[in-house]
Amino acid sequence: MVRNVLNIKVVREIRNNFKTYLSVILIATLAVTLFTGIFANYKNFNERLDYIYQEANMCDGIIMTNTYNEEIEDYLKDKNLTYEKRLYLPATTGNIDLYLASFTKDSTLNLPFSSSLKEPLTSNMVLVDEKFLTRTNKEIGDSFVVDVSLSGFALNFELSISGTMTHPESLENSTYNPSFVYVGYDALLEAISNQYSLPIQIIEELIGNYYNQFLVQAEEGIFREVKEKYIEEENFIYSLKRSELPSNLTVDADVEQAKQLIYIFPVIFYLVAVLIILTSISQLINREGKNIGIMKALGFSKGEILFHYMKIFIVLSVIGSILGIILGPIIVPSVMGNKYNILYQLPKISLPFFRWEYLISVAILIVITALTSVFACYGAMNQVPASCLRGDNSVQMKLSILNRISFVKKIPLPILMAFRNMKRKWSRTLMVVIGVLGCSALLVCGFGIEDTINHGLDLELDELIPYDISVTYSTYTEKKENISSIEHVAYVDEYGKYPVNVEAKSLVSSYLFLLPEETHIFQVKYQKDSCILSGRLSEEIGAKIGDEINFVYNGNKYSFQVTDIVDFCISQGVFISQTRMSNVEFQPNQAWIKTEDSSYNDQIADSISQIEGISSTQTIKGMRAHANEVIASIKVMTWTIKIFAILLAVVVLYNLALLNFKERIKDIATLKVLGFSKFEVASSFMIEIVFLTFVGALVGLAFGYPLLIAVLSINENPLISYIYHINLLSYFFTILITCGSSLLINVFFAFLTNRVEMVESLKSVE
Repeated sequence: MVRNVLNIKVVREIRNNFKTYLSVILIATLAVTLFTGIFANYKNFNERLDYIYQEANMCDGIIMTNTYNEEIEDYLKDKNLTYEKRLYLPATTGNIDLYLASFTKDSTLNLPFSSSLKEPLTSNMVLVDEKFLTRTNKEIGDSFVVDVSLSGFALNFELSISGTMTHPESLENSTYNPSFVYVGYDALLEAISNQYSLPIQIIEELIGNYYNQFLVQAEEGIFREVKEKYIEEENFIYSLKRSELPSNLTVDADVEQAKQLIYIFPVIFYLVAVLIILTSISQLINREGKNIGIMKALGFSKGEILFHYMKIFIVLSVIGSILGIILGPIIVPSVMGNKYNILYQLPKISLPFFRWEYLISVAILIVITALTSVFACYGAMNQVPASCLRGDNSVQMKLSILNRISFVKKIPLPILMAFRNMKRKWSRTLMVVIGVLGCSALLVCGFGIEDTINHGLDLELDELIPYDISVTYSTYTEKKENISSIEHVAYVDEYGKYPVNVEAKSLVSSYLFLLPEETHIFQVKYQKDSCILSGRLSEEIGAKIGDEINFVYNGNKYSFQVTDIVDFCISQGVFISQTRMSNVEFQPNQAWIKTEDSSYNDQIADSISQIEGISSTQTIKGMRAHANEVIASIKVMTWTIKIFAILLAVVVLYNLALLNFKERIKDIATLKVLGFSKFEVASSFMIEIVFLTFVGALVGLAFGYPLLIAVLSINENPLISYIYHINLLSYFFTILITCGSSLLINVFFAFLTNRVEMVESLKSVE
């Protein structure tokens, strides 16, 4: 019977004060929506990737050497490990960089997980990824010439495209990364044999000496052991587990980044939920003081009374959680998933809508509600029934020394009442500041993401490499004289850009930039002995100024000491003067061009494209447009953060404005009785929250930058490096949006002051 009475009272309380408790439901919905949405995004991405690895039978790791290493193969045999050996070579077709990987009819590891073939895969076939067709303007059935170097021996031969594929080692859609060509062993032998008119047996014997990769199924410890054992050998390049492979490093890192987002945004919303629940339940306990005394007098235990009030907010939290579990997996993955669809070739597979892990967010919210309820109700539960029934709403007012100052006496009464209320309700004042602080920090972060990207682009394209036109060659021959002869061309800087794997503490797939001896466009100062790393690459391989880096180019291993590290936004790699690698023939394949008048850029680009051996031209305007396409998914995330920040601000300010309004009804009635105007009455109500909002927003500005770093550091894009920056205008917009939201909400409640009944409000004893 007792339980039924209290349960009925819970339902009645929620129904009668639904507007008051709406903010609790909304904050619960937002917190759970973010948690479940981000978790669903992580799981969906991870399961799609696992599906690829499973279908392709992706190996656990790869051991790579310069040429065939019989000792390593004997080691793998002694360990009784499953492995396959293959050729894996950097190559080019025209000026298109690619990686060529061989397979045989018996290959079972690292197979394509999907292809356009209508027949079983055989070792006389050649498969390419979709971006290869796009970059070369080829179709299935067309042939292309491959240029490859085997320990200094230059080979070129013709391969015919049998079909397209999606391969686990070539998941990235970016045209900045080399294409992946999966060539059958028999097709490779036949192509070389036809080109050089040699018997296939001789070619097979020759190729056998250059098998340079072992695909291995083994535990992680095996790859560490191989590295420690053979790292000093000149023939050894790397021994890496799957997640460390250059081809898989980015996508696996994105999976981890998607997971880490769970620990940033939801945490902020859960902390704000604590404030909203605390203010709401404290207001309820103050209002229910006499009812608590009656329940105590009737014999209800402290636990029963506490659980009764706790139950109200648990019900509200569960309602919000149900809404969040429905909305989260729909909204967030659809927004964040755009990024992965742009960056990677991922299959569409059947994914569950509900996951049991979503209940963790509900459990967290219920625990927060329970602990907050205990904290808020602790004082009232320990009072004797008589004290609760008598009430203790009086306020001990002390004459402040400020009242003796004539200037203070001239301050309008509504302003004095606002600051008096802040002093009386200092705990709620602190909650307003903290709540708005979180909203402000999120907004600064949202604006800062876009500012950071634009700043990075401006820094590189306007200061570090301020070119007007970028040109890519289809042949490795100098075109400087031809380009310079075009009218309105001021300078031409030819350079070489080649794919390499760079190693220091770790190994990463990147680029080697061979720069001209003298430059007019590349503004980073370098000398003959300079070795400059981009900031992003230095972080990835763990190298700093003075450290030694290694990379393999044209079959030869090079070691250089880092002389400088420069933050680039787009260009990532190792920058070395061609004179530093004097033993390598300088073969330019790209150029930066500075024009006399940028209005002629399009015309000059058209003229350059007519030169024989030019693959593509791109103006600075086109480059910026391409960069905006690349970061489109990041901008979607930016708007997501801004929208959630504004929603959070609305919920926080609505809750606090409503509580402030209800607590000050008697003050409002008193002012009306004393003859104050509607504006003065409304001002007394609005000044407090708007002022606290402004203070909270100002404090939140300081937290926006650290939050920006936290968000972008776990949401890195392989195509762009972030150079953190927030414009002053973004801080201004943050203050404007936050205070503007507060003003609009409080204007709404200010109109409600007209509905306050003076007589009824003044009847209660205080």
